Amino acid sequence: MSRSAQIFKALLAIILAAAVVCGGWGGLLLARADSPTPPALNAQAYALIEQSSGKVLAGHNMYQELYPASTTKIMTAMLALENLQMSDKVTLPADFVNVGETSLGLLPGTTLTAEDLLMGMMLRSSNDAAQALAIGVAGSESAFVDMMNERVAELGLKHTHFVNPHGLHNERHYTTAHDLGMIARAALDNPAFRRVITTPNYTIHKLNGEEDFEVYNRNSLLTQYSLADGVKTGYTKQAGNCFVASATNEAGMQLIAVVLKSDDIYADAESLLEWGFANFKQTLIVDANVVKGSLPVLNGGREKVAVLTEKPLYFIGTEAEAASFTDNIELPASITAPVHRGEVVGSITYTDGNGDTYSTNLLAARDVGKYSLKLVVRQSFQSVWQVFVVPFS
Repeated sequence: MSRSAQIFKALLAIILAAAVVCGGWGGLLLARADSPTPPALNAQAYALIEQSSGKVLAGHNMYQELYPASTTKIMTAMLALENLQMSDKVTLPADFVNVGETSLGLLPGTTLTAEDLLMGMMLRSSNDAAQALAIGVAGSESAFVDMMNERVAELGLKHTHFVNPHGLHNERHYTTAHDLGMIARAALDNPAFRRVITTPNYTIHKLNGEEDFEVYNRNSLLTQYSLADGVKTGYTKQAGNCFVASATNEAGMQLIAVVLKSDDIYADAESLLEWGFANFKQTLIVDANVVKGSLPVLNGGREKVAVLTEKPLYFIGTEAEAASFTDNIELPASITAPVHRGEVVGSITYTDGNGDTYSTNLLAARDVGKYSLKLVVRQSFQSVWQVFVVPFS
């Protein structure tokens, strides 16, 4: 064997060893020279993700396919909130079969609001509430499962497959620490989801037409850790103890910690979250509503419309990392009137020195109507009013 071949073989061995130590190729991508070392956890797999950017801060076996148990219900809640109003009523069909285990004891013909079912599912982890929401959204559990897997594909997740809305064991029902974190990230964008998962207790009135029923939040991290604000625990014999946790620090940075098959989900989650807050900071790249140029308007009452950033973007990294950015604005050559204020007209993407990207939509800053003599006269009058009348009023 030639000397160059020996060197290549040795380098390859080093790379493969680093991949194993870092939890697979996904972990290797995180292993920069200045990266802090995550805490030792007893979870079989974990991931730590920053919510606003989706940046993975740490991971171990995070692409290993494992059973999610009741953390499945994060996806169920997200889809239910996107398709139902809290006040919508769901009536169970006459052939409803309660899957059992942790449940509200729902019976065929029972009618409850979507809010009742969401609280029962996310606080008490009731499997029959998950069934009911699936039926209320899609007409059947099987049709709802199709929606779940469609959303998985939309999120670009490659290692998740659902067969039910509640998470009871099935060998074909699996996910990963990474994918669960990304599902939770999407769900946490919804303020209604945030409200549900942080509710300490809730009363379901006249359950099955009988007595009121109180459900209590089983996520003990909410009372044990002052920064905690979500999201869902899970357990089956096959999955072991699972937990998707979230917390937000005083600076407004929200982290999502996923621990799968852990002997102590709360200690693992809190340790991972605290490590993340201690070692990573968020720096504002661009704020919301910042003008980023203008766009020509065809056949409009104005020649151009200003474009604004939709949401703030933050760089997430260690204090030692120097964040330098390049930006790329994507806009069409022009837009045809009418244009509506807040309409998405393009995007802007920032890239840091590590190659990580941060993107937000660009929105039209104002309405622009189609060109007409009436519109021109009105706008001319408004301009005169601003120049000659407003200063003296």
